[in-house]
Amino acid sequence: MSETKTKAMSQLLQPIKQIVTPDILSCAPETPVFEAARRMAETRCGSIIVMNETGEALGIWTETDALKVDFSDEKSCRQPISEVMSQPVVTLTGEMTVHDATGVFRKNNIRHALVSDGKQYLGVVSVTDIIFNHGAEAFLGLKRLDALELTPAGVIDAGADIRDAINRMRALTVDALGVRFADGSHGILTQRDVIRLLAQGGRASTAGEASSATLLSLPASTSLLQARRLLIQHQVRHLGVLDNAGQLAHIVGLGDILQNIEHEFVLELHHALRERDEALLRSRQSLLLADKVFESTLEGILITDGYGIIRSVNPAFTRITGYSAEEAIGQTPAILKSGKQAPEFYEHLWNNLKKEGFWQGEVINRRKNGLLYTEHLSITGIRDESGGFANYVAVFSDITQRKQAEERLHFLANHDALTGLPNRTLFIEKLQMAVMHAKSNHQRCALLFIDLDRFKLVNDTLGHHAGDELLCEIAEGLRRSVPADGTVARLSGDEFIILLENVGTVQQVASRAQAVLDQISGETVVSGQEVFVSASVGISMYPEDGTSADTLLVNADTAMYRAKERGKNTFQFYTADMNARALERLRLEYALHRALAQDELQVWYQPKVQLATGRIIGAEALIRWQHPEMGMVSPAVFIPIAEESSLIVSLGEWAFRTACETVAEWKRQALFPGRIAVNISGRQLKFGGIAELVNRTLSDLGMPSDCLELEVTESVAMDDDSGMIDVLYRLQELGVYLSIDDFGTGYSSLSYLKRLPVRGLKIDRSFVLNLHEDRDDAAIARAIISIAGSLGLDLVAEGVELEEHREFLLRNGCIWAQGYLFSRPLPPAEFEARLRAQQAEDLKGAR
Repeated sequence: MSETKTKAMSQLLQPIKQIVTPDILSCAPETPVFEAARRMAETRCGSIIVMNETGEALGIWTETDALKVDFSDEKSCRQPISEVMSQPVVTLTGEMTVHDATGVFRKNNIRHALVSDGKQYLGVVSVTDIIFNHGAEAFLGLKRLDALELTPAGVIDAGADIRDAINRMRALTVDALGVRFADGSHGILTQRDVIRLLAQGGRASTAGEASSATLLSLPASTSLLQARRLLIQHQVRHLGVLDNAGQLAHIVGLGDILQNIEHEFVLELHHALRERDEALLRSRQSLLLADKVFESTLEGILITDGYGIIRSVNPAFTRITGYSAEEAIGQTPAILKSGKQAPEFYEHLWNNLKKEGFWQGEVINRRKNGLLYTEHLSITGIRDESGGFANYVAVFSDITQRKQAEERLHFLANHDALTGLPNRTLFIEKLQMAVMHAKSNHQRCALLFIDLDRFKLVNDTLGHHAGDELLCEIAEGLRRSVPADGTVARLSGDEFIILLENVGTVQQVASRAQAVLDQISGETVVSGQEVFVSASVGISMYPEDGTSADTLLVNADTAMYRAKERGKNTFQFYTADMNARALERLRLEYALHRALAQDELQVWYQPKVQLATGRIIGAEALIRWQHPEMGMVSPAVFIPIAEESSLIVSLGEWAFRTACETVAEWKRQALFPGRIAVNISGRQLKFGGIAELVNRTLSDLGMPSDCLELEVTESVAMDDDSGMIDVLYRLQELGVYLSIDDFGTGYSSLSYLKRLPVRGLKIDRSFVLNLHEDRDDAAIARAIISIAGSLGLDLVAEGVELEEHREFLLRNGCIWAQGYLFSRPLPPAEFEARLRAQQAEDLKGAR
């Protein structure tokens, strides 16, 4: 088949969406016929689609339908288009080939069809679109006009009545008539002329007046290709065909050419199929030999096309992967993916294939049954005539057993045979890497050296089997207790060691060590006997106790022996002062847990007053801890511990509830004026469900929300990344008064401050204590007072202790304060007494 014919066939097999006319001429169902004709005439369009309000096609009205209109009846011209339209509209899918669309046109005797992708209309395709589609030249050049089976031309005199002409077109079922003029020349009257006439109100009276052009004529020996070129050149859709005597014999239209193209296409397609069959027959012998090799090899073979779609597999592929040929063909090799290789692995593989045409290596894949296997894989690209890769051939063998044996030997060389934990060799490697990483990233790491107490006694009395059972139990417990980024190993005998990377504080390490002791210590059953187990733990820290793996290990060992000397079942840091701080902090943390349960905590109240009069206008609730042995513990000591150990949430919830209950009772007795202020930590805002707690508490106590003030620190309020602002707005919606505590001590953004739903600021005590003698503090205090005034915020000064403080603040516009000048924080009974005294003074003044 010639290249030209091949191109023509390929274009006739292209989808019709590529030649569709996207602009759809449409009208509403109630549009008059003459108006529809006018739109068609203006746009030179052979059809109009009738659509409803939702854009659904109801019908189609074409130039052929226009022949049915009675031009003598004005009502016929003005009737709604819906009464004369053809329905339903033939609709084709956009993926249908041009050739198949031609068949639909001929079968349904139509010239226009809608095209859709299933969701929306893509446009309209017509016979004209197909004829003018490039690529048909090969078929058009094969045949002349005199080879077509054409009907004789219908001809009418130019003076004939236009209605007679239209009736004759209708009777002959033709889309054009020849119009014979008195001088012997011919014009042409087409369906498009009828549309134009209808659009103009049918004013023409004769066929000659209605005809739009002179009929172009060609000899019958002209090829269809020449005929099409003339149609395109003159933008017409009909030509006259002259007989040998030069007389008009036929009128050929686009439909006649379309039918012939389809016929020639079918003939060429049959010829192409025959050529393919002959080529396949010639190659059969060589393929038989290749098939024998393909079928009998023990290695799996997979062949894909240039796009990576599997086209063939051999029996060894099925034996190794579990996928039959039917299941694999049409898929991609991705059906074997295990997920063990990163996307970068496959990106490198394909880049190498495209560049070099070859790749070789090991891949972990997954069989059909889900089991993983390792294969040695070679992929070769097969190039086509143009130099591109038409196919890829992959040959692979299953090396799973060999890899498993290698991995087992490697595991045994680096792990303890009894517990399966890393041994000393592997642990030292991990420790060296951890030290290098900590040094590069300025981090800390910790070693916990663990030695079981009196383990020799278990071995001597119950035997080595019992000792091994105990060691395995301890190892499993340690493995579960270590965080994901930690490492636990068995060094020898009853010695274990834990590596903790990127640790924060010494207190966190101490908590982890205590958790290890709690996990190990206690009674357990070994070989049917109850034994008590405990351990001693030594701790060394990088970089405080050493900057090399060996030094850290020796110092952790030394600290472990110190722990044994202190009585066993304890931990000891290598550095003495670090050990003392850790133990003290751990002791306080445990005591604080107990304090909540044993009512050791109290809420005290510090009055907020009017600076001018000293009158109480509210109070701040402050938590206090009365330890039975240590006495009153400073909040500066235990609040940071509560923050670090996450106790702050439960501690804050208890303090909030207690303060609200107390103030609600004072409100019922008409003792307490103004608002009770409660400090809320960042952890409470982020994790404590503070909005739900506030709403529930106020509802339970029947306490108005305007009696409550929540104080948050500047840094917490500015932390938008944690969603703090959203929480603050939820609290504002509840009617709670919000204020910024310790204002001026953090990094303040005034533009950001405007976005916060706060109503008050508190000047931090650090700016108040020395403002009477420090010009800088005085300037800062004045600036904060000015900021609050400009933003319309209330202002309270903390730490007012001297009369000079009070006078300065009053002079500069601050009217509320709290501090020792007026009162220290008071227990509930003493604060209530102050409230009653103020109430008595109010009653006395009223008399």
